[in-house]
Amino acid sequence: MKSIVQYHFINEKYGKTLLIDIVPISEINKYIENEPIHRLTFYDMTFITSGNENVFINQTELHVRPGDVICSIPGEIWSWPKQTAMQGYVLLFEEEFLFSFFNDKQFLNKFKYLKPGRTSPLLRLNKKLFKNVVAYLEQINTEIQLGVSSSEHVLRALVYLILALLERAEAVPIKTTGTSIKEEEANRHIQAFVKLVDAHYLQSHNVQFFADKLFITTNYLNRMTKEYLGSTSKSFILNRVMQEAKNLLNYTSLSVAEISDQLKFETPNYFVRLFQKYVGMTPKQYRDK
Repeated sequence: MKSIVQYHFINEKYGKTLLIDIVPISEINKYIENEPIHRLTFYDMTFITSGNENVFINQTELHVRPGDVICSIPGEIWSWPKQTAMQGYVLLFEEEFLFSFFNDKQFLNKFKYLKPGRTSPLLRLNKKLFKNVVAYLEQINTEIQLGVSSSEHVLRALVYLILALLERAEAVPIKTTGTSIKEEEANRHIQAFVKLVDAHYLQSHNVQFFADKLFITTNYLNRMTKEYLGSTSKSFILNRVMQEAKNLLNYTSLSVAEISDQLKFETPNYFVRLFQKYVGMTPKQYRDK
């Protein structure tokens, strides 16, 4: 395999831009059969209602059974059995779906099972808790099926309720390997890098700046971000900057030039070119939309 296939979120599935979806595992079987090993660029929470199988996330083997929830963050590598017999629901969403509303840079990191470097991506729910969560998943599905009439406020409320309930679940211990010490070190650096970017992305977009603060080389930082976050360090930094640019375009009346200056770009033209590269449209087109 020359490279790991990367799947991106499909946001125009229901007649309008929607950064959340829920699908049965049976619906993603066609993707699993084609590419059992793949990387996702969005959050994926898989709720198992039946079946017992082994699934790998970042080479960590998970023994999965009914009542379990597999919690995957962007950039992680999945390895499924090529023909899975498991049944259940897959809740998919982009960070922006929640971030743009709650306006909290660390919102998702506050859930222990969604942090980079968490002890386990596998949660185990008791029967009553799992039944309650599945009921909310079904409500999400009903709301999404309304298409253009669906309410993002209702959907966010339901997702937040599920995330909060999962805090009550038990994290299933995973087997450690001989590489665990190196992995723990890498995870610590990744968590520190993410926090540094949130704290200093307005101060610097330079990878060297963040590597120096972590006392590591830029090459090592890039290797870790590619493996654990699915992108280069530079792309991760600029994605964070572009998220803030979108916030400013959405919620302020600042001009493009003023936003460019606030985000510490050399010129407005450079900002516009980068924004178009990362977002797929110019700042003006994004604001008008």
